[in-house]
Amino acid sequence: MSYTIPEIVEELGLNKKTIFRWIDEGLATVPGQKKPILILGSELKAFINARNLKKKVRLERHEFYCFRCKAPRRAKRGTICRSGDEKRGECVVCNGKMSRKIKLYRKDYHISSTPVQMSTLFDNIT
Repeated sequence: MSYTIPEIVEELGLNKKTIFRWIDEGLATVPGQKKPILILGSELKAFINARNLKKKVRLERHEFYCFRCKAPRRAKRGTICRSGDEKRGECVVCNGKMSRKIKLYRKDYHISSTPVQMSTLFDNIT
């Protein structure tokens, strides 16, 4: 199915100038059609997927994505905390916020609780 630029703007919630910029960057239009400019839905989908794939960053197990550096970095020791399915920390380089999604089935993603002192453990035993 083909779409006009106003239809794409309404459907995706983008600005009209963004669509024209995408056309300049290589988004294919239907040939021989000057007005209205038509864009195939499959071409639009492939173009958006290719753009999103460029932004994707692969992280190693010990790395987080730093929002300030915009690069994979290690976290400062002692700053890593877990909330839901995410781990967060501070960047070693710039002290910026970092995060990564975690897979709950992996053992090495487990954050152990604070250590318990042995003396308090045995105080309750008589």
